[in-house]
Amino acid sequence: MASRLLLKVLSKRRLLCSCTFASRSASTLVLAEHEGGSIKAQSLSALVAANCIDKDNSVSLLLAGSGSSLQAAAEKAATCHPSVSQVLVADSDKFAYPLAEPWAKLVQLVQQKGGYSHVIGTSGSFGKNILPRAAALLDVSPVTDVVEVNGPHQFVRPIYAGNALCTVRYTGASPCLLTVRSTSFPAPSFSADSKSDGASISQVDLSTLDEDSIGKSRYIKLSSQDTELPDLGSARIVVTGGRGLKSAENFTMIEKLAEKLGAAVGATRAAVDAGFVPNELQVGQTGKIVAPELYMAFGVSGAIQHLAGMKDSKVIVAVNKDADAPIFQVADYGLVGDLFEVIPELLEKLPEKK
Repeated sequence: MASRLLLKVLSKRRLLCSCTFASRSASTLVLAEHEGGSIKAQSLSALVAANCIDKDNSVSLLLAGSGSSLQAAAEKAATCHPSVSQVLVADSDKFAYPLAEPWAKLVQLVQQKGGYSHVIGTSGSFGKNILPRAAALLDVSPVTDVVEVNGPHQFVRPIYAGNALCTVRYTGASPCLLTVRSTSFPAPSFSADSKSDGASISQVDLSTLDEDSIGKSRYIKLSSQDTELPDLGSARIVVTGGRGLKSAENFTMIEKLAEKLGAAVGATRAAVDAGFVPNELQVGQTGKIVAPELYMAFGVSGAIQHLAGMKDSKVIVAVNKDADAPIFQVADYGLVGDLFEVIPELLEKLPEKK
């Protein structure tokens, strides 16, 4: 009698569990960056990662800012990728600059209303700044630097400065917050005609946004280089200089070579700390993660923290006068030589960029 009662209870529990999982399809909120009325390429990579979670995943894109550029970005976002089902727009002066406090409160507000199973941002300064704060407000633990999605709750991320890959399973409460490396999820190009109907665009109701906790930081200014060179995070070719260049004046050789190749300029942390270039050009574990088709390193020793940011490049070319430099262990082509002789010779023989 007791065994029959136990089987009856278990069968009901099995039925309840199956119904629960069947009714909970994945829904993902993607935090999108925009500039000049367009969605940044990194955010498109986050959309690709969202598609890997579940084939029936419903994806909403969250944009925040103010002014006409926000509306232009929303219109482009509606047709930027076939997987986007909804574009959420938070139009307020509070989001004129991507500060962490207002954005984290916005994510909490949208999550409470939408009940998403996943929230995704990129592993750049934007996502790394916002997602941990949002996770604390939602009382969940984020999964960071994801390079592969194997299911709704199973992910692959690098550990030990990229020397090993770890498969992790998220077992916490909903939502599952992720930051993904954009270089691991390349976004295919889509034209506006690739989707017949654009996603719906909705305004986020900000009337219940708690304003008391979002004024703890303020925007002062943006310091960046005025250059026509490609963006470091999405460039096809990257030319990087290290401490071997010895001075900021010598680093101009890297910039001239990059200009001839139509490449982006990168730097090691040692070069940045020495004041050769601003830190926005730093490549590595504490800088930008890049994976260009061609990565050229001059005077770069190959510290483990730097390799973590560039070793996924398709072709790596290294020039260093130290034959035992660790960079040669990951380089496809290596030249033991003096960069002060090699770079001028390259500049002389390379044709001018048309």
